[in-house]
Amino acid sequence: MCRNGVDWLYRLEKSYSWKSNHPIAEDLVFRDKKEKVRLIVGKDGTITVTRGYSWDGCTPKFCVLDFLIGTPDGVVHKDTGHPKTYYASLVHDALYQFLPDGLPLGRRHADRFFLLLMAESDFSPRWVYWVAVRVFGGLFRRVMRVKRKTNGSVQPVNDLVAAAPRPILGPSRTRV
Repeated sequence: MCRNGVDWLYRLEKSYSWKSNHPIAEDLVFRDKKEKVRLIVGKDGTITVTRGYSWDGCTPKFCVLDFLIGTPDGVVHKDTGHPKTYYASLVHDALYQFLPDGLPLGRRHADRFFLLLMAESDFSPRWVYWVAVRVFGGLFRRVMRVKRKTNGSVQPVNDLVAAAPRPILGPSRTRV
């Protein structure tokens, strides 16, 4: 119903890191289907979504006659200049994208982080959004993975260092 539109609403201008306080066994790098590093999960629980990552905010959203209809992302937060669910939906979408690719966290972790990030931005209806994600998140994740063909890959950072010829972050001008 909509032509010449993109499948995303937001594109990350610089990498974003958030300390989840959920440690994992080893540092991991996740690449999208085009081999771009999109997610880095550190042993200390730091989750980094890299510059250029695109997502649609809180789902579902769909286009009708060039109008975007769906779940609101909230008012713009005075400190960040972004909708209150911006970072919560960013981290949640990136984690959901790579759940089937070896992410050592479960869906419940991603949903919990979504709630915590919405709390950090003082998003009032966060519990409603969290319940919706717990009830419908698995279905949306499976449908979107098939629709967008988001198959990715995981690689331990130690393997990247040992294999050195393949750049971790692409050209040297790209920084995390």
